[in-house]
Amino acid sequence: MTLQDVARILLAAAPPPWLRLAVSAGSVTRAYIPAEDLRALLWLEPELDRILLDAYAQLDQQDQEEIRKRVGDAAELVVLAALQRAGHRPARVSQISDSYGYDIEVRGTSIDRIEVKAAGPTTRGTFHLTRNEYAKSLQHGQQWRLVQVVFSSAAFVADELNTSHVEGVFQLAAGTLQKVVPPDTPQFAWEGSALLSPPDTAWCSPGLVLDPDFKCPGIRSAAG
Repeated sequence: MTLQDVARILLAAAPPPWLRLAVSAGSVTRAYIPAEDLRALLWLEPELDRILLDAYAQLDQQDQEEIRKRVGDAAELVVLAALQRAGHRPARVSQISDSYGYDIEVRGTSIDRIEVKAAGPTTRGTFHLTRNEYAKSLQHGQQWRLVQVVFSSAAFVADELNTSHVEGVFQLAAGTLQKVVPPDTPQFAWEGSALLSPPDTAWCSPGLVLDPDFKCPGIRSAAG
């Protein structure tokens, strides 16, 4: 028990980069823990998950938000690189303002407005949508689309990301949001954001080919 208490203190004092990703919704997903690290921690069984949950609870919330932002930024860079490889000149409007309600804009005969969501192996097909993003999807109709980049578990501990860390890129079929988001009523109004989990059949190919030369700093190295 004393050694377990020491482990708790050490994990809280110097949390490994994967801790913020392995713990979610009150449970531990060990797929996000590097195999070598997991082997080194197995002596803490059967209390390992509880110890990791305790260490996670002591993390700074702002730091956790920064990690999530880095994952989202990496997803946007994957899509940007694919669009550039296809000969487009995309603008990353998410760097300008959140008011756009989407992340990437491509101008041509029409305007392609792309909202990019990131996911890991266990969150594929699920995403948070803000009220503004939903409003813009209604406003722009077919010119607005949602694309999700699914990263492998290895991506969350890599020092550098490349296309081998992308398990897939998927697009939400047109009209899906209108089917899964309930309308406002006098008794119900959706103000901030919502967690959506459309059915697997609602996803299709976005028609993007990944840039084989794509590279960007890893989420772990960026988090430092």
